[in-house]
Amino acid sequence: MLLKIAKWLFQLPGRLFGSIFRNRLTIFIFFMLIAAGVFSAKRYLRAHQHDDEFVTTTPIDYNRASLREMPLREAREQCGGPLHDNAGQAWPASAGYLHQPERRANAGLHRLTLDNQGNDFAVLVRLETPAAPQQLAEVFIPAAGNFDVKIDSTAEHVMKIKNIKSGCNFRSKAFTLGKDSNWRMPLKMSSNSGIEFQSISDREF
Repeated sequence: MLLKIAKWLFQLPGRLFGSIFRNRLTIFIFFMLIAAGVFSAKRYLRAHQHDDEFVTTTPIDYNRASLREMPLREAREQCGGPLHDNAGQAWPASAGYLHQPERRANAGLHRLTLDNQGNDFAVLVRLETPAAPQQLAEVFIPAAGNFDVKIDSTAEHVMKIKNIKSGCNFRSKAFTLGKDSNWRMPLKMSSNSGIEFQSISDREF
C-alpha cells in the first residue's frame, strides 16, 4: 500500500505538468506566470522594508546633538568666531574705550575694574542701563588684561560681553555696585563669579 502511494506521489508532478509541457505556448505562459510572481513578490518585500525603516527610524536633531557635544573649534564656528575686526576696524592693541559718552563731573561716579585676567581671549564689553536702554560705555580688553571705567554706583547696570575668540555673546542680569568706592568685576563667566550671565544673539548684543 505504501509503495503504491509513493509511486503515485512520484508520478503526480508529471501528471499535473505533463499537459503544460506538451506545446510551446503553454510552456511560455507557465514561465511568464512564474516570472510575474517573482517580480510581484520582490516589489511587495521592498515596499514593506521601506515602510519598516520609516516607522522604526527615529529622527535625529543634529543641531541639538552638536550643541551637547561641541568641541571648542565647532563652538567658535557656531558663534561666527574668531572675530578678526570690529565692523571693518582693527581691534586696538591695548585695552581702552571704543565708545565713551560725555559725562559731567559727578561725585557719584565710582571706579569699576573690568578684569579679564582669567580669560585667554579678548572681549568687547558694553555697559548699559536696563530701564531706559542707554549705552554707557563700550570697552575692548585683550586677553589677560583689565580696564577701569567710571559708573554711577547707585544705578542699575547691565553688562554685555562678546568673546572675540568664539564670537559668542553674553548678557548679565541687572546689578548695582553698592556703596564701596572701588569694585573689581571678573569677566570669567563661572558659577562663582558673582554675576549670572546668559547667552544672547548678535542682534541682542
